[in-house]
Amino acid sequence: MKWAHVDETRRVHSIEEAVAQPAGAIRCTDETLVGDVFDGWGFNRPRWTAYQFLFRFTPAERALFRSGAASDPALADFLQLAQAAQEVDAGDPITLAGMSYLVSVGVLSEARRKEVLDEP
Repeated sequence: MKWAHVDETRRVHSIEEAVAQPAGAIRCTDETLVGDVFDGWGFNRPRWTAYQFLFRFTPAERALFRSGAASDPALADFLQLAQAAQEVDAGDPITLAGMSYLVSVGVLSEARRKEVLDEP
């Protein structure tokens, strides 16, 4: 079985396999990742308000985002969706596709994509 160790902020800081439950650990699934948030019922990828999400980008990255959106409909669409969202879910397929697109057009490096999404 897999077990998640959660810190005081309810974030998973490590996962281990063991037959018996390790002290303080919570049973998790194979899909649980380091960085996930435990909500008392299950594990989810981090979520942010639109403002919090966009603020995770540097000012230079946001400038590239805005200038690129003027001539790239896909980039403009992702920016508009991110701005309109009640919440941005790091595990949502639209978020993941948009972030991968930012890498493909050179707005972000792969390392920055992972950093913004709190991926291990």
